[in-house]
Amino acid sequence: MDAIVQFVRNALCTVKNFNVLGSTFLYDPNITARYYEFPSPMDQTTPLEILISITQIYALVTVSIAGVKMISSSIQKLHLISRLVSLQVERNDAKKEKNEVVARRIVTESLLQESDAAIRHFFVGVNVFAIGISFVWLSANSYHITSTDWIGGVAALIHALTVAEIALLVLLYYMVKDARDAMRKSNDMKKFAANLSKSKGFAEVDGLTVEEFGWLSADEDDDASPLFWTNGDVSSDVAADGKMLTKAEEAVATKLAKLAKSEDPQVAESLLVKADVCRFEGLREYVYLVLNFFAFYGYAACILVYYFQNEEAQPSFMRTVLLHLPNADADWLGNAVGDFMWTVEPIVILGSPLVAQSITKDAKKKEKVA
Repeated sequence: MDAIVQFVRNALCTVKNFNVLGSTFLYDPNITARYYEFPSPMDQTTPLEILISITQIYALVTVSIAGVKMISSSIQKLHLISRLVSLQVERNDAKKEKNEVVARRIVTESLLQESDAAIRHFFVGVNVFAIGISFVWLSANSYHITSTDWIGGVAALIHALTVAEIALLVLLYYMVKDARDAMRKSNDMKKFAANLSKSKGFAEVDGLTVEEFGWLSADEDDDASPLFWTNGDVSSDVAADGKMLTKAEEAVATKLAKLAKSEDPQVAESLLVKADVCRFEGLREYVYLVLNFFAFYGYAACILVYYFQNEEAQPSFMRTVLLHLPNADADWLGNAVGDFMWTVEPIVILGSPLVAQSITKDAKKKEKVA
């Protein structure tokens, strides 16, 4: 739903930027006045701007709430993991069997990885929340409120855009990281699948990493995953935490025992399919990166034009950044590029699951033919 609304919002903004259907009722503020008489200068609001504002208010609510939920869940998970790590360090019941020793190592390492993931989730949530709040001024701008001093005027709008740009810059970093991680993961999965094909089994589980164990458990119930316990009760006591860790270790040890006896060649083939899907996801992240980089650059031009209004006094590097365009043209082009990039992005979001499914289906067809 969010992707659909994002597409509608930015598509409408693109329509406005290029004055598509400019002679229709969409650009006539008198149509708006038939249904509600806004005070000046809001009485200049057109039906098209009303439609844009509705999607912006939706983004304000949903994106802000999403950011708050990410922050809250991250804090809760960090609290829980902190308790579990402390308890895991204090445990003195030595494990003797190989599977139990490996299971404890996998659970401990997964705790540390989940801690890193929760910290990242927290910072992403902060930036998502900042972007959500910026829609207060963006929606107000659709009603021409920013041409008054009611909520800070144009300066407040630029400040809100600046905060959103800083938040987007952080997200761009994570897009680069996610893309590289996905490509690395795809290569590692292919190597792991090749090793499985050669060894014809899982007799040696000592060197199995958390990531590899996760690949082998991805299609099973949550209880077979080393991470199922990270959704535990934050308010639970030490006894409950101990049971949670014991349950996790037992689940992992049971899975390891099954793997040691398994010689299913389809496991390696399944991993190769997952590797292809993972590679596609990495390429998709690079597409997200390109789209959001141009959106970032475009909206940044609008901010720079505000702070460097005197074209004759602009430094040479600033003229280069603005492509040597007049301020009015740089402002329009930057906004148009940003809106268009964020119109394309939801299309990629909505279409990527279909591509991933086609990769899986093609692999299954090849297996049947073989």
